[in-house]
Amino acid sequence: MILIADSGATKTDWRLVSENEIRVMSTKGINPYHSSEDEIADELEKLDLAGKERSILEIYFYGSGVANEEMKDVIRRNLQQRIGVHPYIQVNDDLLGVARSLFHEKSGIACILGTGSNSGLYINGVISDKVPAMGYSLGDEGSGTDIGKRLVNSLHKRNLSDKLRESIIAEEGLTMEQILENVYQKSHANRYLASLTRVAAKYIDNPEIREIITQAFEDFIEKNISKYSDYSSMDIGFAGSVAYHFREILEEVLQKHKLISGQIIAAPIEGLVEFHRKQHGLNKGMASSITESASKYENLDQMSVNELLQNINREDSTVHQAVHSIIPEIEKLVEGIIPRLMKGGRLFYVGAGTSGRLGVVDASEIPPTFGVPFDIVIGVIAGGDKAIRKAVESAEDDIHGAWRDLAQFKPGKNDVVVGIAASGRTPYVIGAVQDAKKQGLLTACITNNPNSKLAEAVDIPLEALVGPEFITGSTRMKSGTAQKLILNMITTSVMIKLGRVKGNKMVDMQLTNAKLVERGSRMISEELGLEPEESKRLLLLHGSVRNVLDSFKKENK
Repeated sequence: MILIADSGATKTDWRLVSENEIRVMSTKGINPYHSSEDEIADELEKLDLAGKERSILEIYFYGSGVANEEMKDVIRRNLQQRIGVHPYIQVNDDLLGVARSLFHEKSGIACILGTGSNSGLYINGVISDKVPAMGYSLGDEGSGTDIGKRLVNSLHKRNLSDKLRESIIAEEGLTMEQILENVYQKSHANRYLASLTRVAAKYIDNPEIREIITQAFEDFIEKNISKYSDYSSMDIGFAGSVAYHFREILEEVLQKHKLISGQIIAAPIEGLVEFHRKQHGLNKGMASSITESASKYENLDQMSVNELLQNINREDSTVHQAVHSIIPEIEKLVEGIIPRLMKGGRLFYVGAGTSGRLGVVDASEIPPTFGVPFDIVIGVIAGGDKAIRKAVESAEDDIHGAWRDLAQFKPGKNDVVVGIAASGRTPYVIGAVQDAKKQGLLTACITNNPNSKLAEAVDIPLEALVGPEFITGSTRMKSGTAQKLILNMITTSVMIKLGRVKGNKMVDMQLTNAKLVERGSRMISEELGLEPEESKRLLLLHGSVRNVLDSFKKENK
């Protein structure tokens, strides 16, 4: 087993990695500059290692405040006391951790924009050059602390409009007395100032607040990135809550300076797991439980409704990139489905819970949208149709249950089975694709964890890695959104290529209600230049937009 830690000023992400599983843990930030040895020891005691301390052979700790050997020794000493004296322990600064997470063996400029900020030139696996961060008192441009300082300065030095100032002070309680007490009389002033980024996020639509963040990022580029040779031609990657939550503004600033924007991630821990997993040859058979990872957000129950909505939306906005990154795999699946359906095959979606319901929903929408029979795209859910509304206990644990459910459709060689499971571990879904593959069917899956047992079992795995959910483990959120997007892409592309769309119109849609009759009539009027009433008459006479267009074409040859 190996233990990996990524520690910032506020939070430490931990992963206990074995050949078969990854255990997810977190503690408060561990920084030897700001935390006493007693505080560090107390945090390490909170690690729930499930009694596996003796199995840990190597530890890799990446953290802020460990730039010199003295500070590294503090971390090593406390880890040895907590785990035992036997493991190999490597302590590195957080910048190397970010670089390894973002670039692995490639080169680039690695940047941290979190509570503090930092940057370094990463070449041949090492940080070959870096601009000193200087800490929150003297530097840390573009960080949460920097944005917090800029915000309170603008508030109380009257650099914001009166209306905005009064609103923020009244709603957030940011009086001069409170700010001075937290900064000069209490510990961890940097954490307090960085916490004020939530206020900036709340008012982000206000141009004055947006300008504060923009200027912070401009200063980071000027005082950090621009100091590296060939910086304009290198990939620039970012990690940290500030970069992640304000990435739209960050990307705008990078684009303005014509810089190459690489990955922007909230935390490097998942990339570090992948890096060390490769280093130790632990790729095969290891299912990383990203979908079970702790949410990036703390104390959800203490957020205002506006903060909850803003943060949920912010997380949802990351889903499209995860889906975009696997378009080549989706294309391969679509190209495999089309010829099979042309030969009379069918597309089966198999899932349990939210994943199963999404498959059923997508399948049920295809006939009315594209005018195909109901037995072309079929959704199968663990527990049967009653599970669409209410969970059926233990149904998803039956590994051969799905094949029994599919048997009623008499699967054949031209059929395609797509298993859907966020975790990639659901027995019902794994069994479906395993049994289908044995019978010579094309198999694929949609999952949100890497290297899962489900992905291993199929011909074409679609792994949309959307990261931790807003509520820890609630895969109905980002994972479900990604699954829905992919399902839309698959069936829509297939139906278009099967000739079920003309131009950009659903010419075969079923006329099941007045709205669709009006839509079809409008299509005919636009296509043929007829009056609305005549278009409607022809539509009701012939039964579909396609039939009207074909009939009109024959009559006017």
